[in-house]
Amino acid sequence: MSTVFDAHGHLFPPLAEDRGFMKARLAEHQYHVRFHRQGIRRTRDDARISEPLLLGEKDGITWLPDVNFQIGKFGRVEFTHEGEDYYIQWMSPVLQDMSSPPELVVRQMDYAGVDRAVIQHDRIYGHLDDFLAECLRKYPDRFTILAQVNEWIGGQPDQLARLRHEVEDLGFSGLYFSTGGFLHDDFRSNINDAALEPLWKLVEELGIPIHWYAARLKRDQMATYMAELAEMTEWATTHPGIASVLTHGLNNISTNMGKPDRFTVLPEMVALLQKPGWHVELMLHLMYADAEFPPYAPELETVIETLVNEVGADRLLWGSDSPACDRTLTCKQSMLLFQTRCPFLTDEQRAAILGENLARLYPAG
Repeated sequence: MSTVFDAHGHLFPPLAEDRGFMKARLAEHQYHVRFHRQGIRRTRDDARISEPLLLGEKDGITWLPDVNFQIGKFGRVEFTHEGEDYYIQWMSPVLQDMSSPPELVVRQMDYAGVDRAVIQHDRIYGHLDDFLAECLRKYPDRFTILAQVNEWIGGQPDQLARLRHEVEDLGFSGLYFSTGGFLHDDFRSNINDAALEPLWKLVEELGIPIHWYAARLKRDQMATYMAELAEMTEWATTHPGIASVLTHGLNNISTNMGKPDRFTVLPEMVALLQKPGWHVELMLHLMYADAEFPPYAPELETVIETLVNEVGADRLLWGSDSPACDRTLTCKQSMLLFQTRCPFLTDEQRAAILGENLARLYPAG
């Protein structure tokens, strides 16, 4: 029986709790939602606001607007601008205390028929080394935990020591690397900087994959995304021995909302995925969250067919982004696109996308 393996899940304690690094975490979270598709609403009347209140004068932490950004309850992040309160419905309202505990996630996995899940370790949820290590101790057969470093200084000795500890002592199995972390040096850094070479050498020594998030989120989002794909392709050429997963996958589908080329599979994406050891996570249900019911959208079937033809089903990984997916549909529903849609897929290809490809990167036991 094939393994169902989710490439994108999250575990985190109540996010309003200060577990250290709170100021930096809130700053990064504020930047992370500056273009969020859920949009900004005024708290007093729930009106949708078109003005980009979180944009800032320029891209980078230096120009982050001072709006008293905070973690609210029931899925909301909140802020104040010129005396008026606003919120973004960042997560589903069912997240009452803004937490995703392991016991809840395991029960959700059981209900959806998911055997294992990769837990991505983005800094907006915190520096969760000890918390995630305890989750892994409780459920070693269900979770594959990714390590975290401060990306903009990832090659420095303290970050290397942290990564080694996470892998060798805590049992984490891969590295989560978000280019959004370069926010902290106003995006002067990129993944091909010589200063990061010690990090890549350690990753190769440890024999772990990298899960990449192209998250610079600058004003010209599409041009920024294209630049990031080019940088990753350059990196892949010089580091062919490191397995990689491009998380979130095909950001152009969400960025190009309303444009005729929205569902194009970019040649630059194909070129990257043809590099040795590269994979892409497909959470297309959130890339097309504006559809009435994304699993039944024929446009997404066309995207998948193109990817299968261009790079092969063995490079494709289903990811739910649970619990964020609950804004749009359930984890169980997110699998329908690969379980019952896409008539061009063979049974073997469906099983590969839904878990077998990922299980090759992270064998059980």
